[in-house]
Amino acid sequence: MKKVNRWSRRCARNVQRGFTLLEIMIVLAIMGLIVTAVSIQVFKQLKKARISTAKIEVKKIADATARAMAGGGTGCPKGIDDLIAQGELSKNDTKDPWGTPFIYKCPGTDNPDGADVLSAGPDKQPGTEDDIKNAD
Repeated sequence: MKKVNRWSRRCARNVQRGFTLLEIMIVLAIMGLIVTAVSIQVFKQLKKARISTAKIEVKKIADATARAMAGGGTGCPKGIDDLIAQGELSKNDTKDPWGTPFIYKCPGTDNPDGADVLSAGPDKQPGTEDDIKNAD
């Protein structure tokens, strides 16, 4: 009969040992913290991107109005639908990044020679501080 050393039995037992519940919970907690930190940064960037997109869209609508008025048309377009009919804008340009329709007034109060274009902003309420206008 072969004699087995007690150290070799103990080493074999340690090799087969798995992770404890505490070790798994610590790893999951660390992963949760990392995911939370990354998602906070992603949502901040998403908010900035939507605001930038709204500014670009507002300028795009104001520029389309200027082109329509300079093109010898019937004067100031009545609304964004007129700009779409004239081929200056597409149907995708009627709503801001938050899904709210742009507010359009031609001739404008702030721009009497053009149009006032306004996005209600993230809170979707016109007349608040987060509004995005072409007059800014």
